[in-house]
Amino acid sequence: METTSPLGAILQRWWIVVILAFAGVAIGGLPAPATVEEQAITYSATHTMLLNDLSTAQMGDSAVSPSQVQLLATTGEVPERVAEELGFTGNPPTLAAQVAVEFSFETGALTFSTVQESAEAAEQITDAFADTTNRYLAERQDIAYQDRVATALDRLTVLETELDELTVQLGANPADPALLAQRDAVARQYSVAFEQNRALSSAPPVLAFTTLERAQAVPIVDRGLSAPTSRSVRGAMGGIVGAILGVAIAFVLGRLDRRIRTREQAEEVLGMRARVAIPKTRDPQRDKLIVTERRHDPLSDSYRTVRNVVGFVQNSLEPVDRARVTMVVSPGPGDGKTSLATNLAAAFVESGMRTIAVNTDFRRPRLGRAVDGDQQIPHPFTIEDLSVLAPKSLLTRTELPGLLMMDLSSINGSAGELVRATASMMPTLADTADSIVVDTSPVGVTAEVLEMVPFADVIVVVVRIGHTPISAARRAVAVLKDVSNAPILLVVNSVKAERTPYYDYQDGRNASVEGNGWRSKLRPGRKPTEELERIG
Repeated sequence: METTSPLGAILQRWWIVVILAFAGVAIGGLPAPATVEEQAITYSATHTMLLNDLSTAQMGDSAVSPSQVQLLATTGEVPERVAEELGFTGNPPTLAAQVAVEFSFETGALTFSTVQESAEAAEQITDAFADTTNRYLAERQDIAYQDRVATALDRLTVLETELDELTVQLGANPADPALLAQRDAVARQYSVAFEQNRALSSAPPVLAFTTLERAQAVPIVDRGLSAPTSRSVRGAMGGIVGAILGVAIAFVLGRLDRRIRTREQAEEVLGMRARVAIPKTRDPQRDKLIVTERRHDPLSDSYRTVRNVVGFVQNSLEPVDRARVTMVVSPGPGDGKTSLATNLAAAFVESGMRTIAVNTDFRRPRLGRAVDGDQQIPHPFTIEDLSVLAPKSLLTRTELPGLLMMDLSSINGSAGELVRATASMMPTLADTADSIVVDTSPVGVTAEVLEMVPFADVIVVVVRIGHTPISAARRAVAVLKDVSNAPILLVVNSVKAERTPYYDYQDGRNASVEGNGWRSKLRPGRKPTEELERIG
């Protein structure tokens, strides 16, 4: 599982949805301007013509069919003539594409329509196409009629000449049956051609149109999608749009997120159940030693729970005559590893066990400051002295009775040398104390942590919600499983937990700690017993 579910991603970033929804309401609810600027104005013009004789359209006797008018008006010679008349320098078909031509067989109406950016252009183009088309139709029909007449005359002349030749031949040989048959056939053809020529002497029906109404431009105003006039409606629409945008952003961020965001996600990513969840608090001392005798709140008790779980796992192992070693690791820096190691050691001391807290994170040593603050005294030794010194001489006392610490970070040496020196002293330390807690370097960052793995009886892996990368967590657990057979416990840090009123009921021996985010409800001036009686 590389990312959270879509619903989980949205719920984790609900504040994005809320912020954008409120922003949409605020923007949408702004007063509308007094006037709305028109986005676009165009002009439409239509030239209407009427067929002179509707019967010509119904009988189809004219040289031009009415069904051909639309084609002739928008292709060929008509667009070329119009382009020349208007001085159009572009391609004539481009100009013709701006004109719509329609013919109705029921009414005989022929309309030319166009939409242009100016009224003058709309009228000129429409009228030019209508007039040019009407003239072209008349010319085309007249040319067709003249061609038919000329053809008929030529046919009649040829037949007449042929008939005269056959008549001359018959005068020389009147009894020739072949000549008689040819003359009769040509005579019949001549008679038919003569009748056709006489019929053409009267003009055929002409497909002609008369203008009913010339083009008059009409403005068309396109306002686009205008906003509602009601502020409440605009605000509601703005809120919906903002919420949709927020959901989309939250979803995208969730798909791109590569960090552990929930306890359930951590369990699924690492393939193990989280034994303890450390709550997220605003306690300024959360990175220090907070497991003390007088402090009992969800944060300190979560570390005590870790101690109990570790102790239960240790008791299930084969018995040994030395101290158990608990190694605290994390996939990367900033996951809360040192805080957990510090307070886990204090929790062991609280249960009556002599405990040694061992630092092996020499690149970023923080265990000493977490336990004793700035009261650490540096060791007056060199890296060469460590081979002859007794491990007990390197232990330092802390303010917490029963808790000793070994931290060689003040000695000048490389991180690898200091870790190996510490590892060589682990058997002796295990015979000295009842419990050992080791704070290591991050598994996914350095290799020194592997020096301490063979000494671990229990390995505690801590991941932090919203901080630990998924890939780093997987890699860390895989490495630990490859190099150690010790039980691995998963602890999830910075889990948002619901506040419980249970910790608000405390007595005088267990006062609430100010600043830990879980304050007591005990009113000033009242004794604990009086307050409990009032509540009860």
